[in-house]
Order: sequence, then structure tokens, then C-alpha cells
Amino acid sequence: MNPKMIRSMKTFTRTVELNSMSGAAKELHMTVSAVSQQLQRLEKDNGIALFHRNTRTLTLTEAGKVFYQSCLDMLSIASRNQEQWEALTKTPQGQIKMIAPVGFGGGLLSEPLKQLQQEFKNVHFQLHMTDEPVDLITAGADLAIRIGPLADSTLYAKHLADWNMIPCIAASHPAAQNTINSFDDLPEDCFIGHMSNSSELEFPQPKIMLNNMQTVVQLTLDGVGYALLPEPEVKHHIESGHLLRLLPDWQGSPYSVHAVLPVKDNIPAKTERTVEVLSEFFHSL
Repeated sequence: MNPKMIRSMKTFTRTVELNSMSGAAKELHMTVSAVSQQLQRLEKDNGIALFHRNTRTLTLTEAGKVFYQSCLDMLSIASRNQEQWEALTKTPQGQIKMIAPVGFGGGLLSEPLKQLQQEFKNVHFQLHMTDEPVDLITAGADLAIRIGPLADSTLYAKHLADWNMIPCIAASHPAAQNTINSFDDLPEDCFIGHMSNSSELEFPQPKIMLNNMQTVVQLTLDGVGYALLPEPEVKHHIESGHLLRLLPDWQGSPYSVHAVLPVKDNIPAKTERTVEVLSEFFHSL
């Protein structure tokens, strides 16, 4: 299939699914003008309007709805053809789109990506970092890294690792100078909580509650308070002396890390290998 046509169909389908030319442009690394031109070219080539347009919204015409379904079918066929070609040539190609928590951007993906770049000379990686839940199918993602319990049982998940959450405080925090034998020795009004660990009974009501672990780590480093932090993400801060681990003998509930995929069967070899590399590295931490 013509690569230009595939690109145009991807632009069209993502514009429909995101209901936004600017959203599609951002995701596909295009300008809004380029997205608009591709959509206009598709309408010209098909000889019919695909969208009803006004100043705020885009809605599909009846023809647009038919064309959207046709695009999904053709893109699916193109994807299967590429997978078959890769299997025959043993040369993975194309793109892997991965969604991961923001905190993983602090270095947890560096080594796996280095290894995958060396193995996959013709594969490009697109990373979307967010702590918000994202629909893999709508986002067009190949896999997502998720922590904690999985709410959506319709997705296929592979367990990558179990990591410890450890209580930490900045070395510069006044409370760090005190002898701390239990959580009762810590100030009650400076616990920084994250949505994923708010159920730990030993901890007081959080003074600050966040949904972004990277921000929890930064606030702890800045001496705002103490927090329960993922050990792999803060290990280097402890080794450098910027953070102190509190109560070394305390064992909380570990949290699980999973690779979540939109499908269970016919997973491309490049995606399966990406999951393997992630699993090997995360288990070594």
C-alpha cells in the first residue's frame, strides 16, 4: 500500500478519534496546517466531504463514517502485512508507541531503550509520558507500562516486576535530624501522599495529596515533607545523600509493574521483544 496513503489514513483516523486536528497534529508530530491539508486532499480524492465543520467541532458526514471504517480495515491489513514481512525478513520495522508513567522518564527507561535501539535498527520509538489513565486503542499505542492494580480486565497484561515503596525524607528536612524509630516520631502534618499508596494504614492523613509520583519525589527532595516513594526511582537520591530512607526494617505493600497490551494474540515480535527487555531490566533493579 502507498506509504503516503497510509499516512493520510492515519492522520484522518487520529483526527476522528481525538476529535481534534490540533490533537492529531501533536501526536503525529505534524503542524495543524499539514493535518488540514491531508484531510482536504482526502476529500478531494474521494470527491465528497468527510467532515461537517464549524468553528469549534468536527463531526463526520455519513460518507466520513463509512470512510473511517474503511480506513481502520485497510490500516489493519497494512499492519498485518508489515508484521508478516518482518517475520519473513527477521527485520523489525516501523514504530513502537509506548505509554509510561511520568516518573519513568527519570532514567528507568534509558537502559532498555539503549538495548532496543541497538537491536532494532529500523524501529522508531514514540513515548507518551503521563500518570493519567489512557485508552490504548484510542491512543493507538502498542503497549503501556502501568503500576498498581489493573482496572481494565479486557486488556492483556504481562507482569514485569514487583517494587518496594520506601519511606523517605530529605536530608535537609529538620525532622531528619531527629531519632526516628517509628512513624509516631515523624511530624503528622508533613506527609505527602500519592493516590496509589493512600491506603497504607501506618501513615497519617496526607497533608498534600498528588496523582503524579515525580512531583511527590521532587517535593520530598525540596524538604516539603516525607513520603512513601518507589525504591527504583529514588535509589540514586539515597546513594547521593539527598534523601534519607526512614525505618529501614519497615516493609509496606509492594506495587506491581505491568506491561499492558491492547491485544492478546498476534502480538508483533518487536512488541514482544520490547516487553522482554523491560522485564529483564526491571527485575534487575
